Amino acid sequence: MDIAVPLPASPPRVCVLSHAHPDFSKGGGEIAAYRQHQAQRAAGWRSIFVSAADLKIGGQGMPSATPYAPDEFLFAFSRMAEDRLSWEDAYQRRALVRFLAGLEVDVYHFHHYWRIGLDLIADLMDARPDATFVITLHEMLAICLHHGQMIKTRGRELCRTESPVRCLSCFPDLTIDRMLLRKAYMLKGLQRFDHVIYCSEFLRDRFEAWGLASSAGSVLENYLGDEMLAMPRPAPSGTNAHRFAFFGQPTAFKGLDILLRAMALIPKPKRASAPVPSLTIFGAEQADVLRLFPDLAPVMEELGTAVTMAGRYDPADVVELMQSVGWVIVPSIWWENSPVVIQEARRAGTPLIVSNIGGMAEKVVDGRDGMHFRRSSTTDLARVLQQAAEPAFRAKMAASVHDVIEREEFLQGLSLAYQPTARVRAAVAQARLREDGPQSVSLAAI
Repeated sequence: MDIAVPLPASPPRVCVLSHAHPDFSKGGGEIAAYRQHQAQRAAGWRSIFVSAADLKIGGQGMPSATPYAPDEFLFAFSRMAEDRLSWEDAYQRRALVRFLAGLEVDVYHFHHYWRIGLDLIADLMDARPDATFVITLHEMLAICLHHGQMIKTRGRELCRTESPVRCLSCFPDLTIDRMLLRKAYMLKGLQRFDHVIYCSEFLRDRFEAWGLASSAGSVLENYLGDEMLAMPRPAPSGTNAHRFAFFGQPTAFKGLDILLRAMALIPKPKRASAPVPSLTIFGAEQADVLRLFPDLAPVMEELGTAVTMAGRYDPADVVELMQSVGWVIVPSIWWENSPVVIQEARRAGTPLIVSNIGGMAEKVVDGRDGMHFRRSSTTDLARVLQQAAEPAFRAKMAASVHDVIEREEFLQGLSLAYQPTARVRAAVAQARLREDGPQSVSLAAI
């Protein structure tokens, strides 16, 4: 990316805004946002973290933001519209805008717009024209009404191209004019950002094809945090090649049903002494899985002790847990832009088996540091699992697993994204002109 102005001599002052706080929600977006906040503070930057939270509020006299920890604030989203993309309560929105606009920061960095509101973002942009506005896009909610998954609502067919007319086949109760207005509203809101950060090339390609190509943007991987970067990585080996693991929440799109059915297709080892392939599911109990997929009950019974349900886990322990298994499997049936679990496995030095689509196929190179299987294919996944269970093959893949982005490279990427645009520099010059007079302002020096 071309650098229009030199890097600032002093660290930028940043407000990081997220749709949730990781103390209350364990999604990848909020974890990435909070780790960015922590990394900025550790590097000596002025960083403030503001996030939505499921708080109960009373009358209009309630505070717009509640202090939670040093330089951390929570705000309630209970007075937003049902889709959580705009506010029903204009008073609460304006109060939150006043709070945010009053923060002594140079940059507002959003990690979502859901639970924050595009209308609030627009108001804040108008209130702080002197600030730089950056957004990291983790998902495709702006493009796709189906939870941003780009999967057809009827069945599990992937959607590869968005258009208002095509979207009506998934949402027949809506109208073409409503779909056109929604796209125009979302696109206009995102185009106002000074810089858009994407967590994968796949995601950037999708948004540019949708219409965001005119906006300045860059691809920057999420940062895992100083604590995880300090953990040692084991030497590559064939140990535990037969031990597979799934990490995450068992949603309808994560492909856990595909993985369990594939495990049931693996033939028993011919040698009695050979280890039996096993699967550990971190992040769910059996009841959680059967609630989503009740027809898996006989499959679970057939697998018996070959499957262990490990329940919820603390994200701080994930690298150590991943180092205890041979492979981490990401069998999602949707595109997955840049799953945190892939970064965590890379940090652990554990090779991955992933679906051959989207950000998963981009982050894991088939045959080099992991393996791909055909999306939603239980037979192809069973074939891959058999090959992966060979110790020598596992050792070869583990030796090629590349590590994640380091803090210095991550902050450098942020610094480039935070460079003041011509719009920001002009606004700053105008503000100084009003305060100090014309002789004090040099636009080139800003």
